[in-house]
Amino acid sequence: MMPAIRVLAIFTACALVTACGGGDSGGGATSGADPVGGGTEPVTDAGSDNNSGSDVDIGGDEPVVLADLPSPPLTEAPSANDEPIALAQEFHTITDFPLVGEPSPRVPVSVVSQFSEADFAAGLPPAVVSVPDGVDPALNGAPFFEGLQNVRVNAGDVVEIRYAPRDPEGELPGQFAQELPPGATFDDNFDGTRTLRWQTFQADVGITAFTAVAIDPAVSSYRSSQTLLIAVDESVDPANVVNATPSIRAVDNYTVRVGDPVVILLDGQDRNGTIPSIELVNPPAGATLTPDYRDEGLSWLRLVPEFVGTLTIDVLTRDALDSSITGLDRITLFVKPASEFERSGARLRDAAANGRVLFGSALSPVFYLQADGGLYESFADSEFALMTPESSMKWDAINPLPGLFEWADMDNLMRFAEQHSMAVRGHPLVWHRSLPSWVEETAVEDRIVHMREFITRVMNRYADRVDIWDVVNEPLNDTSGEMRQSLWFETLGEQYIDIAFAQARELDPAATLVLNEFDVGFAGPKFDGLLQLVDRLLARDVSVDAVGFQMHVFSSFNQFDELAANMAAIAERGLDIHITELDVALVAGASDATQANVYARVIETCQEQPQCTVLQTWGFTDRYSFRTVTEPLYLNRDFATKPAYEAMQQTLSGN
Repeated sequence: MMPAIRVLAIFTACALVTACGGGDSGGGATSGADPVGGGTEPVTDAGSDNNSGSDVDIGGDEPVVLADLPSPPLTEAPSANDEPIALAQEFHTITDFPLVGEPSPRVPVSVVSQFSEADFAAGLPPAVVSVPDGVDPALNGAPFFEGLQNVRVNAGDVVEIRYAPRDPEGELPGQFAQELPPGATFDDNFDGTRTLRWQTFQADVGITAFTAVAIDPAVSSYRSSQTLLIAVDESVDPANVVNATPSIRAVDNYTVRVGDPVVILLDGQDRNGTIPSIELVNPPAGATLTPDYRDEGLSWLRLVPEFVGTLTIDVLTRDALDSSITGLDRITLFVKPASEFERSGARLRDAAANGRVLFGSALSPVFYLQADGGLYESFADSEFALMTPESSMKWDAINPLPGLFEWADMDNLMRFAEQHSMAVRGHPLVWHRSLPSWVEETAVEDRIVHMREFITRVMNRYADRVDIWDVVNEPLNDTSGEMRQSLWFETLGEQYIDIAFAQARELDPAATLVLNEFDVGFAGPKFDGLLQLVDRLLARDVSVDAVGFQMHVFSSFNQFDELAANMAAIAERGLDIHITELDVALVAGASDATQANVYARVIETCQEQPQCTVLQTWGFTDRYSFRTVTEPLYLNRDFATKPAYEAMQQTLSGN
């Protein structure tokens, strides 16, 4: 064991070098450091001779010992006021154990335009031109839009903007709109131009960006994207604003199983900024409509379909100012018999257990608030021995504001896992994404203490119920082996990883601690950089037990020998391998059989490596995949198994 050193809560830059780099680094001794101080002084590594690229050596060769966290803490700790409360049955689909909800009003999501009044005053944003290989802009000029400028209107006005694409060579470019404002149209004028038409309301006050794309007539991939800013001001006379017809936010069609509870969230929408009332026109027998207990604009429809077939429910919204103004929306459910969802053969968890691999999946944070929650639950509770929260444990989900903690979603998944004898993977403790804005706005010198406080609060609540922790997620650059220039790396260099693992090990000595990364299942600079990082961490005695291979791959993936070699390289270092986020996106022309083969070969590669001990998919139904358009999972959107399911079943069983 290498000698431990104490990382104090306040450093001078000189002291940080001494602490992390060893006696030959040229650093001096620490003086006057406060062991319970507020944070660390920012340290950057640009220009340091030994800190470039993937060979960065910020941490030296000695482990860290943590100082006490500050008292009082930098942000208020969780309290009894944050504790979830019982969630009434009207709001969810779970029937075999009680759920909880948040005690406080819903935290509003602030939607802030990326453009300001200063941006608007600066004029039309510059076009973004995509030049494909083989195109010389000097010979073929980029298409563009003629005569555009930013537009300012009052709420209630109708915006009309004519888009005339032009080409320097005199041909007529094509065009399309990227995303229309709510209720807008992009109408063809049948002369090569189009007109954006948009009726504005009170809800549109602010600056909206609208982007249209001009397409080169000779090379369709040669394009120019032009953003235009529309500033909508408050109307001087609200009476001038049309009273819009209310509606509910669009509800997807769902496949459900007869006899399962169904819940559907109805979100009343009125672009005048008022909240419409919601009524059921033709409610099924036993259906209830219950206002949400946290948000007056929401209501929950709950029913239990009794018959197989197509069930339609009409929902009427009534304007808050003029009750004669109503909207009508239709919800469609496809109710199928239980027999359509039966599966033969061993469950995946049991098949995997025969080969000493722990098999599981990430679970949607609120599947029990979806219409098909009963189907989701019945598959998950029988197929998986390990559960990972897909997003319920991320920082912005748990701690959206300083001193505010929302535990209910994670508590419910914990209870679900316990109810069905699943192990739990905590994910993620430290990541550069899914951070609440207040964390991103904190002083640099306080960030490491904020990180440690978050780790401590999450682990104090769940450590005795979590078996595996993804301590640090995606520390490397997207495509290279260099360290990612994240908020955490910019704060303390690579040593933030050491501190995160030290904090996790101190709080949960028996847990498996994992470094998780993507695009490391094949040869290349990303894996080379990962291997170098692992070597540096092990040299500093960082408590890494396993490396997570995310494995978000495509159906064209065929680098199975490289995957095996990468696994072997990690195993040679005494670490386990976890496949943490497996899914296989279909590429153009690929068949379900090709997708199934990739699943099977990845599983085989894991089975052949004794230190590949965990295999987990990132979801199981295409409906709730973050890659849904590529149909990457082994159940389709209607919970029917695909060939990949049978291939996984057979391979896990050793057949």
